[in-house]
Amino acid sequence: MNKRKAITKFIVICTLVVMGVVAIFANFRVPFTTQRYVGLWGAIESRMGIDLRGGVLAVFDADGNPSNAELDATIRRLERMLSDRGHFDTTVVRQGRQIRVEMPGTDDSQAIFDAIGTPATLEMRVEGQTEPFLLGEHIQRVDHYQDPQTFEHGVRLTFTRRGGELFRREIEQAQIGVTRIEILLNGRVEIAPVVQSRDAGRDNTTVITGGYTREQAQEMRTQIESGLFEVLLRPAETSVIPATLGEGAMTAGIIAMIAGLIFIFIVMWLLYGDLGLLSNLSMAVFMILFLMSLAIIEAIQLTLPGIAGIILAMGMALDANILIFERIKDEYRSGKRMAVAIESGFNKTIKTIVDANITTVIAAAVLFFLGTGPIQGFAITLFLGVAISMFCSLVITRSFAKTYLYINRDNEKRLRFNKLTIKKSEEVQAKEEKPRTRTLNLGGKSND
Repeated sequence: MNKRKAITKFIVICTLVVMGVVAIFANFRVPFTTQRYVGLWGAIESRMGIDLRGGVLAVFDADGNPSNAELDATIRRLERMLSDRGHFDTTVVRQGRQIRVEMPGTDDSQAIFDAIGTPATLEMRVEGQTEPFLLGEHIQRVDHYQDPQTFEHGVRLTFTRRGGELFRREIEQAQIGVTRIEILLNGRVEIAPVVQSRDAGRDNTTVITGGYTREQAQEMRTQIESGLFEVLLRPAETSVIPATLGEGAMTAGIIAMIAGLIFIFIVMWLLYGDLGLLSNLSMAVFMILFLMSLAIIEAIQLTLPGIAGIILAMGMALDANILIFERIKDEYRSGKRMAVAIESGFNKTIKTIVDANITTVIAAAVLFFLGTGPIQGFAITLFLGVAISMFCSLVITRSFAKTYLYINRDNEKRLRFNKLTIKKSEEVQAKEEKPRTRTLNLGGKSND
């Protein structure tokens, strides 16, 4: 590679960075389609947490003394129920013996109960009998059903293996067209469909129909699902968080981030010259990759603690570059040429940077596995940011520096090296300090 190719490479890189910045904030309709591109920020914004977007918060108390396994199973059922209804960005976490449900983007406090119902105990019994033959724990899944021939709406129950055995045993003793199977929630009969076929319960599934509309079938599905939880949940708290609170915090966070980046860019250029510019370019790549990851990975929900994790990761990316550049200065002070000093500086800081980042990754892992809700959001963004910052510092910045050497190999002033005091080696110092002697020969000529 020569100087001209190196300059061309940087022009291409800067162009790609500009395109990346545009991709973050762009918002337009894709030509010749009905799709709309909302940009990386738009994708992230649609999955912001309740503290940024506002929404509804509900806390449920668990009756009795349920085990952690039962609570976790209930949380998994809640998450599946909510995602099945299109609430993909809802957060369900356990806090002590309570379960906390956050539904961002709505101000309707009834929205959570419309989605999951009021958690209750479910029992199934034959009409006229007092003892249930099947409980909610024996039902694995409830789905909306539509008959492919009559287009009649209803619900499909999927039983566990044990539940299927219990259900089939009752069907074998039932009178077709006469016997009713009552479904009770908290001891009250909600529906009592008539047994229509001996095939009910085959393959551990059965269908409940009866001239229902789609809305009625969905309501029935919600009612039945509300009794499938491993523990009985009772609503303890419901509150609405206004979106204006999150908007103010979000605006303040963005302003702080932009102001910090501008300040960092200026200081890095003043301290390290062209190396500082390379660091700034690497930081721009870091931000683009980071936001791209947040937009692509749907499991990540951005919260205020998550923004704190982003800012901390930015600081660690900057810290790695400063460590590298200060080491390069030390190598140059020792008398090495600029190109050798840059290469040596990167080589000798790899271990330090990796060690520092690994300890942060371990801390993030502990926070994720032991924390809940916002703490986990902070841990995820911190882990992701540290991983990307390491890649940018050790790979991207180093690549930029190697390419830069084809443009400038000896102009120390552009790297702020001209003010450094060069420490000469002992061998060079001894040679310079050795006294010069003059000897005379017989011919009258002198030799140094």
